[in-house]
Amino acid sequence: MEIADLILVNGRIHTLDAQDRTVEALVVKGETIVVAGETGALLAMRGPKTRVLNLAGRTVVPGFYDAHPHLDRMGLRDLCGVKIAHCKSVAEICAAIREAAAHTPRGEWIVTLPMGAPPEDYVFEARQLKEGRFPDRHDLDRAAPDNPVYIRSPWGWWSRLPLPSVANTRALAAAGITRDTQPPQKVEIVKDSAGEPTGLFLERNWAPILEYTLFECVPRFTYEDRYAGLKYAVLASSAAGTTAAFEGHGVTPQVIDAYRRLEAAGELTLRMQLPLSVPSAAFGDRKIGEMLAHWASRLAGRGGDAGALGLLREEGLCLDVADPNSARIIARGYPYEQWAGHFYQSLPHERLVALGLEAARLGIRVATLVCYELERVLCAFEEIDAQVPIRDKRWVAVHVTEANPEQIRRIKALGLVATVTPGFMYMAKDRFNLQALGALGTPIRQLLDAGVPVALSTDGVPHSMLFALWEALARWDNDGKQKLGEANLSRTEALRLATVAGHYLTWDEDTRGPLTPGMAADFVVLGEDPLTCELDGIRHIAVERTFVAGHQVHGERID
Repeated sequence: MEIADLILVNGRIHTLDAQDRTVEALVVKGETIVVAGETGALLAMRGPKTRVLNLAGRTVVPGFYDAHPHLDRMGLRDLCGVKIAHCKSVAEICAAIREAAAHTPRGEWIVTLPMGAPPEDYVFEARQLKEGRFPDRHDLDRAAPDNPVYIRSPWGWWSRLPLPSVANTRALAAAGITRDTQPPQKVEIVKDSAGEPTGLFLERNWAPILEYTLFECVPRFTYEDRYAGLKYAVLASSAAGTTAAFEGHGVTPQVIDAYRRLEAAGELTLRMQLPLSVPSAAFGDRKIGEMLAHWASRLAGRGGDAGALGLLREEGLCLDVADPNSARIIARGYPYEQWAGHFYQSLPHERLVALGLEAARLGIRVATLVCYELERVLCAFEEIDAQVPIRDKRWVAVHVTEANPEQIRRIKALGLVATVTPGFMYMAKDRFNLQALGALGTPIRQLLDAGVPVALSTDGVPHSMLFALWEALARWDNDGKQKLGEANLSRTEALRLATVAGHYLTWDEDTRGPLTPGMAADFVVLGEDPLTCELDGIRHIAVERTFVAGHQVHGERID
């Protein structure tokens, strides 16, 4: 009889196999599951070096799969800058800056993280602070009279508009901002009664542009910042039970390099598949074509070498159709990425077709955000498919927020995989018209009924797939304090979308996902059962242990 490396016993193990079996015990040998069954029978496979985990009734489910986590920016928002998330008032913000000034040489910049707590409780209205106002340059001058000070705004999709940032007098002078300075698009330079800048800036661009325009002089995130942030984010994701992910709309070569470095150091604790983001707003089609030809050996087919440890794979291409005005501005900062971690793109129809065709000819699949313009993306993909068939290539429709029956039929006909971010419904008032769409938005049930492969994602807000699982079922609009229609999903269906389904995105459905013999030993131990606990409790379930390829990457170690 085969001797096990690890045996889990006395639990409630939801295998999510074809029969949706729930068993008591699980046996792991090396990186794979050997057998799932009952405790008594499987303990016979114990040897002198076998680790045995007594679950004592706890629940085990397949590891969570996040179809769009934005790990690269999670660490930036939590680590890189003076921390003021704990500050609930102007006075507390100034106290934090005063403390930073005490350790910062005269004349050097003090740059803080945004006001408010990540990922969804950022300050966007003055009433959120105790004084009922934002800090101004005079507040910051008193806190740090000898240093330029800048309070960064968050990335727009973490918060609500407008996005506030604040500069003191020294920072305004360094940036050359006066009463006569003209604001860039959708930015308000707040002024006092005398017409002088107060230091407060209110931005209504979802992708912030201030640090690409008026505040180009502010110290930028460095490669080391991104690496440290990614290292932090990977650990946080493992602690949330995420064992695998696909980065929905791409990453830059710098971010890919940080992932490679992390894996080489043995510090990558989840499986990650990375499509490349290209700077299409900064360069023309010829230059982008040359980039694609250079990267094709890594990005084509099902991806190149997964790395020495088999956790990292580069595969696919991100093309996007976002705001062209913001894209033109952000392109001027190339190769800098600020918060995004990807190159902001805004491809008109002709360029989307041209670059998509080039990718298709090279055997590279494309992932495109469709939350802005699903119809335009479908038309482009259909035009590409008529020349180079893509129907068995699993191209990706990222962030499907709305789709009518005819569009869903076309998604299916093109063989697309749909990723859906249930968390958008939580802040529905300013998310893709979801509050007005109500039951018609976030059409998970409709996509499934049409046979479209669907995977859930967090977008990093928050990074918990348990939150995404809960929101897929609850459809709760926290802005309107209402449900956005019925989910019409069973809990088992929703759990499958949050765990097993995503592996289809990365061509791994035959080797990863269900907890069955021969499949990868990727699973999490939960403090409660998401199939039976109170609905609202799903998002608060504790992740006690996380395993990837049979190795424990989070939680108390087994003796």
